[in-house]
Amino acid sequence: MKCVTCGDAVLPERAALGFSYCTKAKCVRENRQVLTVIEISQHKTNPEYVILDSDRGGQALKDMREGKYRRDPVVVKRQPARTDVGVSKGTFRKPKTERHDPHRVKFVQALRDQGYRVEEILEKGAYMNLTRSEVVRYMSGRTRG
Repeated sequence: MKCVTCGDAVLPERAALGFSYCTKAKCVRENRQVLTVIEISQHKTNPEYVILDSDRGGQALKDMREGKYRRDPVVVKRQPARTDVGVSKGTFRKPKTERHDPHRVKFVQALRDQGYRVEEILEKGAYMNLTRSEVVRYMSGRTRG
């Protein structure tokens, strides 16, 4: 099957669904159809949406004329979807600053004041899972965050 707009081949899956045009933006833009949709609001339930141009739309209009629905329908003119939608720039969160437990800092600095070296502090603080870089940072008094 050939596209009615550009003449290229239409995918067999699209042809089976009833489309006579390909998926190029130009062909979609030229062949789209505007649908008139009515919203039938009913008491204590979600609204029902019906395409007015279909058989079901004709039945819904007939039911409205006969007074089947308690509330007046709202005719909604749906605009066709835009095909030239631009992608907005993403926003990124600030990186989390690492917060250190003040007890870990005090532990390292107290041992430093007593004259312990980095390896000795690592041995004494093995249960705290201290890393070498943490110990050096805490010993110098610089804590990030």
